[in-house]
Amino acid sequence: MNTIQKEKGKRALHVFLSYAAADREYARKLFNLLSQRSNLHIFTLEGLSAGEAWESKLKDELSQCDIFIVLLSSNSVNSKWVLSELGAAWALNKLIIPVVTNTEVLSKIPMDLRKTYSVESTYLEDHPEVIDQILERYKERGNLA
Repeated sequence: MNTIQKEKGKRALHVFLSYAAADREYARKLFNLLSQRSNLHIFTLEGLSAGEAWESKLKDELSQCDIFIVLLSSNSVNSKWVLSELGAAWALNKLIIPVVTNTEVLSKIPMDLRKTYSVESTYLEDHPEVIDQILERYKERGNLA
């Protein structure tokens, strides 16, 4: 694929970034933060073209992703699309990393993500290196290539 970045001959990790439309501004900040890592290819809905078969593209991107990052906020826990994408990622046994606006939102979604390593959005903004730490932790456990 021509959109997947290469680093030292290895395929970049494919990240699906899910968020509610109302959280678009923060999602862009998160996207920019993630984009600083050369080993990640990040997909968001903003990457879709007008007239594109978006449902097929969405399904393809979900099935191909290595990591599913979901921005969980009071907006997203009420978004049928975010919950559908999260459910699909769960069903496909994808690595799910919640970025939460506050930890209370974890109890408001229909699945238990408390055992999943999550990060608070404000902490991530102040400590962007935590993304690398999370990825390393999962690589060590053999969850990522």
